[in-house]
Amino acid sequence: MSTVLITGVRAPIALDLARSFSAAGHDAHVADSIYPWTARLSRQTRNRFHKFAPPRFAFTKFAEDLARLVNQLKPDWIIPTCEEVFYVAEAGARQGFADRVLAPPPSMLRTLHSKVDFAHFAQANGVTAPETTRVTSPEELSAFRDRSRTVVLKPEFSRFASHAKIRPTAEELDTIKPTAAEPWAVQDFVEGDEICVWSSSMNGEVTAFAAYKPLWRLGQSSSFYFERDDDPAILETTRAIARAANATGQLSFDVIRTRNGAILPIECNPRGISGIHLFDSDPRLARALLNETPLQTPRAEARHIGPAMWLFGAPGALASGRFEAFQHDIKRSRDVLNVPNEPMLGAGALLDAGRFTLIGLSRGRSASGQSTDDIEWNGEPIA
Repeated sequence: MSTVLITGVRAPIALDLARSFSAAGHDAHVADSIYPWTARLSRQTRNRFHKFAPPRFAFTKFAEDLARLVNQLKPDWIIPTCEEVFYVAEAGARQGFADRVLAPPPSMLRTLHSKVDFAHFAQANGVTAPETTRVTSPEELSAFRDRSRTVVLKPEFSRFASHAKIRPTAEELDTIKPTAAEPWAVQDFVEGDEICVWSSSMNGEVTAFAAYKPLWRLGQSSSFYFERDDDPAILETTRAIARAANATGQLSFDVIRTRNGAILPIECNPRGISGIHLFDSDPRLARALLNETPLQTPRAEARHIGPAMWLFGAPGALASGRFEAFQHDIKRSRDVLNVPNEPMLGAGALLDAGRFTLIGLSRGRSASGQSTDDIEWNGEPIA
């Protein structure tokens, strides 16, 4: 039996991974810089939760804490789940355990995380991506004023579609103030359907893959309903990028499928996303991450996060006249927090959501922004 250390357990997908590895016969430990209620109330993580310093605010202490955990647990693999991946990879490079981190090296992580550099990387490796330009001043941005309705603007390093402006007016464009320290990406708008992609690779070869339509979501932000999409063209695009990056680790993408079926990746998140939920913690997911099986794809048609569906999806469906569609979708899916022998996961998720919301309000941040406050990385040097 081998040992794995899964970081970023504030994300429900981390518990999915832990259950998958346990079912596959591994000793799965989890860690985070906060102690989320989902982990506190989970039987899966009992006596297997470890805490480290917040990597964004105390990287040196974080790296020391992680090195101590590596020496203590002797994990075969360290599997980052959220944006702490950047700090875990950097700590591994400095502390000598990089070969155990299931993630690309820091330099490649930066290329993938940058909304500008990723588009250029994809294009340079034969993958069609929208034209994307970095702007570092209002003067540079003003060059796009006359065609503002044909572009998408977003901070170069951002998440959850935070601050994104889709086909803004010229006046909206004028309100954005890029700087060299906080650059923005200007990307050609592509008409089509947005598809989210999660994958895991080993030495550039995709070992697990899930694409899904984000049917229900909060505005432009993260979705809480995931409908599987089996388009083979998405898998081929994912394979092309993974091979170009010679990636070991998780790669996630937002792609646009145009009316003629072309697949254009618009950004990359080199970490886990909700597509993992479609595997239902099956042990074959763990085996695929470790490259012990052929390519694995999910069997579930759709999954959802129950509390979010009822708190946000139901009111939105009523307001937009889509409640019949809401009822249909929820009946054909399953709540990812409804797990056998884990009766308190839903309560834990609600407590975590309340925690991030309240702290975020006190600091002028959204709940999603607060959820990554101590682990997010925005391109700055890691001290």
